[in-house]
Amino acid sequence: MRGAGSRSAPRAAFLILSLSLALSACSSAPLTQPTWPAPSDPMGLARKAGFEPTNREFLITHTHDHLDVFVDGKHVPVPAGIGIDTKSEGVEEQPTSDGTGKDYQVNVCPSACLSELHTHDPDGIVHSESKVPNQKPARLGQFFTEWGVRLDDQCVAEFCSSNTQIAVYVNGQKVSGNPADIELTTHLEIAVVIGKPPDQIPSSWDFLEGQP
Repeated sequence: MRGAGSRSAPRAAFLILSLSLALSACSSAPLTQPTWPAPSDPMGLARKAGFEPTNREFLITHTHDHLDVFVDGKHVPVPAGIGIDTKSEGVEEQPTSDGTGKDYQVNVCPSACLSELHTHDPDGIVHSESKVPNQKPARLGQFFTEWGVRLDDQCVAEFCSSNTQIAVYVNGQKVSGNPADIELTTHLEIAVVIGKPPDQIPSSWDFLEGQP
């Protein structure tokens, strides 16, 4: 009996080790945090998104929404200057109020320098500005096209639902379908969540008083 027990001990240890390795293989590795800067060809991408850039701001139709992007619970910045030719003579660069980023203000440019859909600073606020009264809302996919980041019903940039969990929320409610089709009406809080979600899904944004 003592001999039989000694033979089964290594076998049991081998099974425990195999199970441990299998569980380790099943646990997903942390996702690589992406860097998605403002693109170098903002006006070209604005046209690709379906907009005709202008040389100044027009505020006949003027709305704001807020975008958050998370990868494994960590915030991915939405950069300043999406939809703005920040190198144009008519664009003024200033530090943000906290001094940690850049804010781009558009005066009058010598040529087209601004898409109606853009970001001035890295606070995640997406500005929709048009010279057309009651302009039909732009779509989230158009903004991501301007950003140069893929967004469709399968993928967000290099992350795809075939091997990574992806969820999109509007005002704290999970939505289905193609997120590129989400209309940017006004004062929406949109959260694109890739991989492990943050501790809390944002459901609103504190827009400035009187900000449309």
